[in-house]
Amino acid sequence: MPVERRFSDLDFLQHINNVVYNDYLQEARIRLMAELRSDFADPYFPQVLVRQEINYRKTLVLRPEPLIVEVWVTSVGRTSYALGYRILDDDGTLAADATSVMVCFDPATQGSVPIPADYRAVLVEAKEGNG
Repeated sequence: MPVERRFSDLDFLQHINNVVYNDYLQEARIRLMAELRSDFADPYFPQVLVRQEINYRKTLVLRPEPLIVEVWVTSVGRTSYALGYRILDDDGTLAADATSVMVCFDPATQGSVPIPADYRAVLVEAKEGNG
C-alpha cells in the first residue's frame, strides 16, 4: 500500500521521525481491514492495539515518492490477531519491519472478548491466503 511522506513527518535532523512509523503502520492496518471487510471499522467490531514492535532498518527522508507498506495477518487467536508489516522505501529497500497485536474489546467491561465468528473467518482466510 503506498503511503505518502509528509513534511510534518520530519524531525530536526530532517529524517522521518521514528514515531511517525506508527502512523504509517496504522494507515496500512486500516486499509487492510477495509479491504478484508468494510465493516471492520464499525462499532460492532471494537478493537484495540495492545502491542506494537518496530525494527528500524534504514533512515527515511522526505521524498515525493511514496513509501510502500506491506501488511498481512500472521496469526488469529480467540480474542486477538497479529499483523506483520514491512515498510519499504521507494527504491524497494527495507526501512522497517514490524508486528502488532489487536484485541477485540468490550467498551462496557473494558476487557477482551472473543473475535466474532464471521470476522474470525475473514481473518483466518486472509492468513491462509498469505501463508
